[in-house]
Amino acid sequence: MASYFKTPFNINGHHHYIEVKVPKNETSSTNNIICCVDVSGSMSGSPIRNVCEVLRDIYKRTKIEYPLFTYNTTANTQLTIKSVENQDLNANGGTSFSSVFTAIQNHLINNQKSTTFIFMTDGLAKTVTIIFHVIGFGDVNNSFLDEVRKLGTKEGLFRYSTQSAELQNNFNDMFEYAMSAKEYTIVINNQSYTANSNEETVGFLINNINIDNTITNEIIVRSSDGEIKVPLELKENISPLQVVRALNLISPDDKESVQQIRTYLYSIIPTGNMNLTEKLELEQIKNEIDERMMEYTNLFTQIKMGQVPEQVKLKLSALRHDATFANAQRRKKLDLRINKNVDYFRKTDISGILDGYKKDIDQQGWNDIKQQKPDWICTYSNDDIYEMMRKTSDNIMCLGILIERNEEAITSPTKGLKLINVSNTIISYDSFIAAMNLAKTTQTNDNNYGQFNGINDAYCVVGQLHEKINAVIPLYINYEHMKRIRILEGIWLGYMFTLEVIYKGHPGQK
Repeated sequence: MASYFKTPFNINGHHHYIEVKVPKNETSSTNNIICCVDVSGSMSGSPIRNVCEVLRDIYKRTKIEYPLFTYNTTANTQLTIKSVENQDLNANGGTSFSSVFTAIQNHLINNQKSTTFIFMTDGLAKTVTIIFHVIGFGDVNNSFLDEVRKLGTKEGLFRYSTQSAELQNNFNDMFEYAMSAKEYTIVINNQSYTANSNEETVGFLINNINIDNTITNEIIVRSSDGEIKVPLELKENISPLQVVRALNLISPDDKESVQQIRTYLYSIIPTGNMNLTEKLELEQIKNEIDERMMEYTNLFTQIKMGQVPEQVKLKLSALRHDATFANAQRRKKLDLRINKNVDYFRKTDISGILDGYKKDIDQQGWNDIKQQKPDWICTYSNDDIYEMMRKTSDNIMCLGILIERNEEAITSPTKGLKLINVSNTIISYDSFIAAMNLAKTTQTNDNNYGQFNGINDAYCVVGQLHEKINAVIPLYINYEHMKRIRILEGIWLGYMFTLEVIYKGHPGQK
């Protein structure tokens, strides 16, 4: 199934965004990936160590001995990535690109199959698919690397590193992408458009074309699996997530187009019918686009000043491929969070989470507190805190807060929050569990925490004085009380309100 819509933005021309659902890519390029690594003297030290660290990690995870071509003044084609399992490559000598290109040519002559080369350096028409992905490092020439990227039958991707730590990340990103990405081509109105993706949804941003839905109701989709015809339908209700996916595919040509992209980006906000996963992805893509546009602005400013260093050209070339890698990185992060945290949360027997705590109550600690009983009086209510806390092991003393949010909370939380009420109260364990179970079982998340300009009673709890509360600040009363808070907050704080896989305040707690 494929759907399309005319984009609501008009940046560098009119666009249509076509989204195609494809089967999940369970296969990879496996043995058809070859790493070409520069081992000249300029790569010595941390650059070569970082590259070897990535190769070790890839071998450890895949147990596949991908071919490894190394080169300086000569090329060595006898290694595999397993060669660096126990020791780093030795970097010395000069750099001769002709040596590695000759080695690549000989390999292709003797191995007539689709191959992807990951070509790393600081410095052939075939019937099978040959792709060169290029990683530049340090003082290299942009035009030369761009030519290398276009050497194959299909254009490759480009990354550029100025620091050795970036080199490690870029090499890892490139390899992960080469292992999982697949090329898709769609044919519509007798025109072909190509995109690479390692996800179940492939997006195509097409400009200067008219689609008449009364005439065009199917498209051809080609991939390594073959060619199929799929129905094409006009998308009537466009979601913010689909719009931002389309916007993510635009590369600006100058500072003016950067400003147009950022202006429209800020107008995209989540809607009430989006689920938690969609809201997270929307937030991530918006942040990625915003950061990328800031980098574009910086580079265009330098270019406008006249004398353009080679490094600026390299960064600009690499930036135009950034969205491709951002998709893979985002999916990896969200997969970790969703698959681990949400799955963990949903499988947790919340009703028994305090059992361990109850068995671990330090009686001597409570006895010590009891000796200080005259001092344990709540300033607000004049109640005996000891009696309140000891009455049940479930209650949590806290400040109950009622807040309202508007759209500005997305980009500036401190400005987008309106404080309605604060109370000194007790939240019971039962109340907490009821609220969590509601959030856990609500499938549509209608008007969930993404709701703006209003307060949804369904996501409020009731405080001691029957006041509405939708946020709390636990109060530290004593050590036993803090243990109680930590057990509860460890379940939901990292899961719901951070992008970390593990909430750092509680090591090991997902």
